Amino acid sequence: MIFSSCEKILVKEPTDKLSIEDLFKDVQGAKTALAGSYKNMLEEFHYQKNLMVYPEILAGNIKFSKTTNLRLEDVYEASTDAQNSSMNETYTGLYSELNNVNNILKYTPTAQGSSADKAKIMAEAKCIRALLHFDLVRIFARPINFTSDGSHLGIALVLQPQLFSDPLPQRATVAETYAAIARDLNEAIAVFDSNNVGVLSGGYKQNYFTKSSAKALLAKVYLYQNKWEEAYALADEIIKSNQYTLLSNANYVASWVGRVPSTESIFELAIEASFSGNGLGSYYDSGNLSGYRMYAATSDLLGLYSATDVRNSASLFNTVNISGTNYQFTKKYTVGGLQATPIKVLRLTELHLIRAEAAVEKAVPDFTVANADLNLIRKRADASASTLSISVKSDMIDAILLERRKELAFEGNLLFDLLRKKKDITRVDVTATIKNLPYTSNWVIMPLPANTVNANRNMIQNPGY
Repeated sequence: MIFSSCEKILVKEPTDKLSIEDLFKDVQGAKTALAGSYKNMLEEFHYQKNLMVYPEILAGNIKFSKTTNLRLEDVYEASTDAQNSSMNETYTGLYSELNNVNNILKYTPTAQGSSADKAKIMAEAKCIRALLHFDLVRIFARPINFTSDGSHLGIALVLQPQLFSDPLPQRATVAETYAAIARDLNEAIAVFDSNNVGVLSGGYKQNYFTKSSAKALLAKVYLYQNKWEEAYALADEIIKSNQYTLLSNANYVASWVGRVPSTESIFELAIEASFSGNGLGSYYDSGNLSGYRMYAATSDLLGLYSATDVRNSASLFNTVNISGTNYQFTKKYTVGGLQATPIKVLRLTELHLIRAEAAVEKAVPDFTVANADLNLIRKRADASASTLSISVKSDMIDAILLERRKELAFEGNLLFDLLRKKKDITRVDVTATIKNLPYTSNWVIMPLPANTVNANRNMIQNPGY
């Protein structure tokens, strides 16, 4: 009798949670889980701070405007350790997100409901899984060209829901990691229809993965793999599809305000109407006196813009005098709380710069396309800019990297661009003791959390940690 009573209590569903079986019993439940996976990327350990700030603060675009209660200070100082790294939460958080996505992929096929909806749910989930693995491998592993064949350690690929009874994971090679990322995206692209809308209702098409946004992400992945022909073809296809158009110079600054995607936005993470947390914008909010505002632009970055560039300190930054010193805070994510703006992950601007880079790196370089794309982005921002006509590959790569830094500042790219092109980090306007780092330095790659390595004898720590 006692056991019978206990059994009834134990099998009762908690009032605040659903079991996996109940959640995925129908398509609506699978859609709920998918919506949750999109929302999970809006955590501070992911796109609401770490993924957007870490590559900028270590590579030289960001400095601190205060001296206390700092976030990512160990990254800035190049003094990270495996036990206390500010990026430890990013590692564990992203693997938790992966587990949720893998549940979607495992259980959606048996859910009751539309086969077409289920196929699209799984395609979107594969895109999210690809993005999560892409973020992890860029932070915790060397670029693919660090070895001739990408055979150095990448990350643990998680392609199934992980249970405590499962074998302990181990790190795949970087080549294997990128192959898995590309495979997920290609499989999703093959399933997506051409309507370019997500399976979820509400929001905008840019808030979900679709055939177009999946191709845009894959173009970027191929760029990081040094697969120039493939990167060029996909970027070229998206650009020529005319689904997205570059903003005018006059509309550029205003496009970073509000929650309606701009005409050049391809994929961005929506902010719910009731959002009231701090988020990324709070760290740049010029009027935020609560202690969150701390990430100012370095003179290294600001000095790259001409006086007529719409992205310069007079246009795209708010200037605040703090204790007698002027600091410039970007307007890209200018406010937090109720006015917080979506996180832009992929823009048409970057596709032009991807096509430009791939054009000169592919087997038969195309300087005509590269110059055209580069000049398009430069002159959109600065009508007074000279028209470039570069014919030397190394000069073109340097010009593209410069434009990527100027155009994509505060969007989480600078460090990764330097490392994949084997460029050293040179910082001038920083108070960090260690200002410059060679691309081979141990400190440019984050450590795996000590707890992860200690609990799993299969997991090999990054050198230097």
